[in-house]
Amino acid sequence: MYRRRQGAIHLSDRFEAPEFAIHADREGPVATVAVKGELDVATAPDLVAALTALEPGYEELVIDLSECSFFASSGISVLLDENARATAEGFRLVVVKAPPQVQRIFDLTSLDEMITFREG
Repeated sequence: MYRRRQGAIHLSDRFEAPEFAIHADREGPVATVAVKGELDVATAPDLVAALTALEPGYEELVIDLSECSFFASSGISVLLDENARATAEGFRLVVVKAPPQVQRIFDLTSLDEMITFREG
């Protein structure tokens, strides 16, 4: 049974995660990977797989979080790994900002000082 706090009313017998999807696209020197839904320990491997499957040779990698509704520490690890790879391989990493309630994690962790974020 899923409960929000002790004594809370019954919400559901089974939690069903919201829809999750990743869309990858390549237009010339720019590769884009868009995340929709919750990025957590269960879905982060899908993001890694999408990034790994990109055809090499792009000059800019855009990770679009504009439709990301939740972002766990496993997602932060992916962004840090991609930032290190961008430095090593010589491409630019840009992250499209998530909704404010999700973007807050980047402000709290100062990740927004290490990685380039832009408005969607």
